Amino acid sequence: MLKDHLEGVTIIATDIYASQNKNGGKQDIIRKICMAHDFGKATSFFQEYLAYHEAKEKGEYRGKDQHFGPNKNHSLLSAIFAYWWLPEEYKLFGYLIVKRHHGSVKDARDEFNLTDNYNIIEEQIRDIKKYSQIELEKIYDLDLNDFFEFINERDIKKIKKHFRSRWQLNKFSIEDTLDFNYVYSLLLTADKMQLISESPKLPAQKPSWFVEKYKDHIRFNLLSKNEAIADSQIFQMRDEIFEEIKKELALVDLNSDYFFSINVPTGSGKTFLAYYSALYLADKLERLYGNESRVIYSLPYMSIIDQNYDELLNIIKFNQGNEEPKDTEILKHHSLSEIKYESDEKEYKNYDARFCYDNWQSKIITTTFVQLFNTVFKLGNNSIAHRFHRLTNSIIILDEIQAVDEKYYPVIRKFFELLARKYNTRFIFVTATMPFLVGTHELVPGKKTYFEKLNRIKICNHIHEEESLDEFKNILLEDIEDREEKSFLIVLNTIKSSKEIFEFLQENTGRTCLYLSTEIYPKARLEKINFIKNSPEKLVVVSTQLIEAGVDIDLDVVYRDFSPLSSINQTAGRANRNGVGQEPGEVHVYRLKHEKTDAYFHNYIYPVFLTDITLDILENKEVIQEKEIYFLNETYAKKIIEKVSHDISKEMLEDVENFDLRKLRDSFELIKKDYAFKRDIIIEADPECSQIIEKLRDIKKKEKASKNPWEYSFEIKNLFRQLNQYRISINEKTYSEIRDDLQEIKGFDVEYLPMTRGTRQLYSEDKGIISDTQSIEIF
Repeated sequence: MLKDHLEGVTIIATDIYASQNKNGGKQDIIRKICMAHDFGKATSFFQEYLAYHEAKEKGEYRGKDQHFGPNKNHSLLSAIFAYWWLPEEYKLFGYLIVKRHHGSVKDARDEFNLTDNYNIIEEQIRDIKKYSQIELEKIYDLDLNDFFEFINERDIKKIKKHFRSRWQLNKFSIEDTLDFNYVYSLLLTADKMQLISESPKLPAQKPSWFVEKYKDHIRFNLLSKNEAIADSQIFQMRDEIFEEIKKELALVDLNSDYFFSINVPTGSGKTFLAYYSALYLADKLERLYGNESRVIYSLPYMSIIDQNYDELLNIIKFNQGNEEPKDTEILKHHSLSEIKYESDEKEYKNYDARFCYDNWQSKIITTTFVQLFNTVFKLGNNSIAHRFHRLTNSIIILDEIQAVDEKYYPVIRKFFELLARKYNTRFIFVTATMPFLVGTHELVPGKKTYFEKLNRIKICNHIHEEESLDEFKNILLEDIEDREEKSFLIVLNTIKSSKEIFEFLQENTGRTCLYLSTEIYPKARLEKINFIKNSPEKLVVVSTQLIEAGVDIDLDVVYRDFSPLSSINQTAGRANRNGVGQEPGEVHVYRLKHEKTDAYFHNYIYPVFLTDITLDILENKEVIQEKEIYFLNETYAKKIIEKVSHDISKEMLEDVENFDLRKLRDSFELIKKDYAFKRDIIIEADPECSQIIEKLRDIKKKEKASKNPWEYSFEIKNLFRQLNQYRISINEKTYSEIRDDLQEIKGFDVEYLPMTRGTRQLYSEDKGIISDTQSIEIF
């Protein structure tokens, strides 16, 4: 059985490697690491432990509970065997990969202290000599007496000395860490996949003409409904940009071009452009290197993943006779997605489905920045690293790249460059406000022309007129009452200020007012966004900055509390997107102050250096036409590069040099957590949520009675993903105010807030939590 598992894991890992590296030279290294990874399972201590747990799971064990000591552990002995067996160049990495194939890699200096475990290793070796040496020698075709001679305290100490001398002489490089994580990823994937009865077969990649054909279909439908749209400037521009990108893609040389950018105005069809470009380049990459390729489309926020995925789904279905694509073809991966996985051959269940899903076993993956960047930077993390090898030969789209914190730019650039050179990964950056992250091949060389042609909006700069919230209310009320024919979007920087404005407008205008912030649970938030998109009514929408990136809504007049220029641009992209009407849409920017503290609201959430740069750029500009925005964005990006602190990137590169993978993982946090301590709670908003909560309670009772602790783990995982539709994050002060009203799902350490308690309303879908909090919350 051990022999079958070792050989099965080895075949899977080497097959993946061969499919990704036609001229690869590490086949034998990967073979040895995979064959060595469970060497230590040959001890009788492990075999007795395994037999005991298998009997318990089947209900066949009738004796007392048994407890097993550390001599049953197999990873350390297997790691030492791998170190002994591998050639000099791969000894250290092979040791670490095998040692941590059931856990995450710590900082390297913590991993090589072996003397504390020497007595256990000696005991395991004596056991192998007595019970399994002959069998192991057949499996490995080796004389294990040579290995047993190596197992002495003096030689084992040499492993630590080997690491220290390697570190002192040469340090470690990004290339070393990526090479390590790649092989680690292969072992983790193969070790899990060997337990799955049938590995899914991935189909051929979709052709780029799928996108063009669907785009032309949408174009035809729009013209059928409204012929006058053909005269719209943005409509004509979409066609021009698409044709330009097709011509430019034909000129791409993938031997030297690693990074591409699509920098076009909002509303010009970026999703179509990105998918078309990625599928075109994926085909070109396959032809060039002969390796299978995939497309990974990443976005900053979960709120826009569904919108993007639905567009991809429509593209595929339109070209496949409305047939629903399998998960092997396209996959949506984020924390709100139900875990399911189906190929042409079978539907995978429970753990098998979960692993294939998390392992990105698909040709096109739509996911979040968090998932993508964790895959790149959470090196040595067992629960993430297993999919790292999926980045090889991939076209990775980063849409709204400006959402990434500028302090990570240097380290991202270095990692991406290595992924491109070493692993044939190519990157497409998509934005309307492109920062200078890396030098790129611009896929729309005439981008400046398109920006300068447009006159859909104008930004009215009021930042010299510092206003309190009360003064701002009067400005809004007067404009909204005077122009009933216009829709309005008001974007504030904090939840408290946005709620105050919303309540005021709801009470003092006769208009339909809608409110959006992260206090509105995700399911209701998505419903509101869809309502805004489809309503013929002239709405008044009040929101925090979550409305910015990728939320495809279109209103006439926008008011924005002051923010960095990139954020102002994003908000402006929600105004008059289609260039309708004779007059441009308006974006009014004010600098709002807290009445009691005299502090600007923008200082609560944005880095001062970004707002200072923006103040400097906007200093003498009263009205900014859309055609000027391109130049302002260039100036803004240059100033950021000049002023951004590179300290965190330097620290991360030092972690790489020291091979301190745990520190490296901890240093990279894409979602900022420093502004306030947050608590997650569930909003019990509807019967569906109540049913999920009751199911979890029932499962907890069944789980206590079950002899198999893992029996319900997959069902629990999926229920929590469904529950995430009702999950919000609140700050500590708000949490303390509603704590007495919270209820607990016992056994899961999860709290939820009912909509009401007696006659008192606790939560409103209109505006979120009903409390007296005076704290500052963002988003």
